[in-house]
Amino acid sequence: MELNTICDGIFYIRDSTNLPLIDTGKGFILFDAPIDKDKSKKVIKILAENGIEVKHLVLSHHHADHTGGAYVLKNNLNLTLYAHKEERVFIENPILEPIYLSQGAGPPFEFMGKWVKSNPVVVDRAFSDSEELFNQSGIEILSLPGHSIGLIGLKVNDVVFASDAFFSTGVLGKHLIPYFHDEEKYISSMESILKMNFSYILPSHGELYKREEGIKVVEENLRVVRKIEEKIIETISSPKNVEEILVSFTLPVEDFIVSYLIKSSLLSTLYTLMRRGVIKSHVENCVVYFYRV
Repeated sequence: MELNTICDGIFYIRDSTNLPLIDTGKGFILFDAPIDKDKSKKVIKILAENGIEVKHLVLSHHHADHTGGAYVLKNNLNLTLYAHKEERVFIENPILEPIYLSQGAGPPFEFMGKWVKSNPVVVDRAFSDSEELFNQSGIEILSLPGHSIGLIGLKVNDVVFASDAFFSTGVLGKHLIPYFHDEEKYISSMESILKMNFSYILPSHGELYKREEGIKVVEENLRVVRKIEEKIIETISSPKNVEEILVSFTLPVEDFIVSYLIKSSLLSTLYTLMRRGVIKSHVENCVVYFYRV
């Protein structure tokens, strides 16, 4: 973990989940929290060493790697916690993520660890897409749903903090199929980023990009998602169930959690294609099969 300066009054703590810091002149805003108690204690130490007084904690979305240590930061620094209204229920009741990844079943042991099940923390203010926070010029809430139901980013002057609206090329190369809750909204959010004016952009997982390079990385994310669509449509020339579609990607994945995340992304793509009328489904012996129209 280390503190990095982007420009005057705008910083970030670089880690597996990047943590932006914005100076409002009346205390700092911290955007997101680390995954656990130990990393949050390191953040508190870095803040103290640099004389940074944080007043507000904004959570981009409910996933554990962005919220797990939020309760430590909030309680130790006496922070006001903000989150989008659609994310609030998951942040305050983190058992819901293991449940929905299990498709409503009682979650397996693998989903009950810190990588999926976060720690609960109370949201002090839940906001909607149209609201302005902090009454601070130059700070804009960005609605970027898709990766999660109500994911937000921040635009501070000419710097964009994109959270998980897109991933670095390194993350794409490692996970092959990125996780997204709603493929259609995921694509739309990335397309909206391409239209924004900014000088720097920082995803939660990856490095700080200048505009030209950042645009290329977002475009690569879009290319990957569209290739997933193309592969699915090619595969279901004859009816296939989701497991058969998954096998067709020949992914070298042996991790229980990652396999479920990838399956969720494929289901999201399948449902998007169904809404577009590109594919249909039928049920045979209690198994759902998908096929091209």
